[in-house]
Amino acid sequence: MLTLALPRRSDWPFLALVVACGVGGQALAHTPLAGRWGLGALALALLVGLVVAQPLPAPWRQRARPAVALFKGPVLKTAIVLYGLRIPLDAVAQLGPAVWMLDAAQILVSLLLAGWLGPRLFGMPRHAALLIGAGNGICGAAAVLAAEPVLRGRDRDGAMAVAAVVVFGTLNMLLLPVLFRHWPTLFGDPAAFALFTGATVQEVAQVLVAAQAMSPALVDTALLVKMARVMMLAPALMLLAVAVRGGTDAGEAGPRLPVPPFALWFVLAMVVNGLGLIPDALRPALAGVDDLLLTLAMAGLGLSTHLGLLRQAGWRPLALGALLWASILAVAGTALAAGWVT
Repeated sequence: MLTLALPRRSDWPFLALVVACGVGGQALAHTPLAGRWGLGALALALLVGLVVAQPLPAPWRQRARPAVALFKGPVLKTAIVLYGLRIPLDAVAQLGPAVWMLDAAQILVSLLLAGWLGPRLFGMPRHAALLIGAGNGICGAAAVLAAEPVLRGRDRDGAMAVAAVVVFGTLNMLLLPVLFRHWPTLFGDPAAFALFTGATVQEVAQVLVAAQAMSPALVDTALLVKMARVMMLAPALMLLAVAVRGGTDAGEAGPRLPVPPFALWFVLAMVVNGLGLIPDALRPALAGVDDLLLTLAMAGLGLSTHLGLLRQAGWRPLALGALLWASILAVAGTALAAGWVT
């Protein structure tokens, strides 16, 4: 289920800060400059939050964490579930088995390369490298957090992995719309570019931002491909558990390896939409609420990102993250260019 913790009174100023960044992003989206650059409200809310976060003193950032986490977590997941009410079921059928195979290949390549390159090329502990591989190949920071108990890594390793994944996920999110604007038929047609986006961008939220910046018509495809990767989190973690510890002893309780609940709610929302259970008169209101929640979630994501993470992580995790990012771009690009996925 989607859980929502009630904010404390001390959180209200920071909740207001997130809302202000979201409103600022919405306002900027209506300017001529935003239109010229193809920047929507989601991307601008994230960028406003990112800019505002940099000069904040460390104690303020610490106090803002609960408020920001509310928007990055429950609010974002609720918004993604609501987005499922917009996606027709036949869009899932159109993905086809080749897309699922591509997503599985992305995850496998990212994990195998991380486990091999991390220790050999960069002298990193294997479990720390695999955390970066999980975040890069599956679903960003959420995958890192889910993999930590499986790999039994240190908190510092998890923080470094999140930093590496966030850096290259953000670059991916910002660069792909620019590439699309200049070369929309790079992979054959815009729909294939949306598929590439969903198969390569690290975070669900980043996929939404990138796809909307390309064209609102491409969001459905990009998000469906990404959610397929999210739903592979559980089997990927099971493989990690077997690879790292050779399986779980009979007398030892294994780690809990669920599919993220919001992914299941997302699927249920698509089913509800496909069955025609949403009155047409209610759809505009639901879409408006969803757009608002997405914008606020992006503002929270921006406020949670501080460039000091780069200094804390050091060069080794970032170098590994760069190679893993290049690997998933290469796998997806090759599959689309060769016509293996359409």
